[in-house]
Amino acid sequence: MIDLPVRTFLQAELQRLREWFTETPDSLDTVDATATVGDYIDTHSIPSRLPDGWHVEREMVQFGDESLAEVIRLTDSGDGYRITLKPVDVAGPTDRICVYTRRSPFESRQHRTTVDSLTEAVTVAEEIAANRPKRDRQSARSIERPLTATDRSTGD
Repeated sequence: MIDLPVRTFLQAELQRLREWFTETPDSLDTVDATATVGDYIDTHSIPSRLPDGWHVEREMVQFGDESLAEVIRLTDSGDGYRITLKPVDVAGPTDRICVYTRRSPFESRQHRTTVDSLTEAVTVAEEIAANRPKRDRQSARSIERPLTATDRSTGD
């Protein structure tokens, strides 16, 4: 005959196995939608307030060991300079926002500042974009490809 404590233990384990095998997965109908920073930004109106050649996108990014977060990324299509707006807390997408810059796709992003609201972060990003020195078109082209004799003669 089995000892009472062993019997109780086995019954509890058997009950756990039954629950585990009969448990139904959670329905997707019970998943809650969470607002993200992109829900509060009109990515079509911001470029009109930026210098020519800038575009705005929503992206999913992982910062270090943190979970994925949606960010707003402003990019200069001329040289790839990026300004990234990332909420400090993904649960508060309009609250404190970290502003990062990245001079080129080959460099790491640098933390510029943390501001108290998304509105303030957009204003800071617009100021950064507007105050960047204009890149010389000739030097930008020479990085992409060497000038040809035709380029030199036409000045293109």
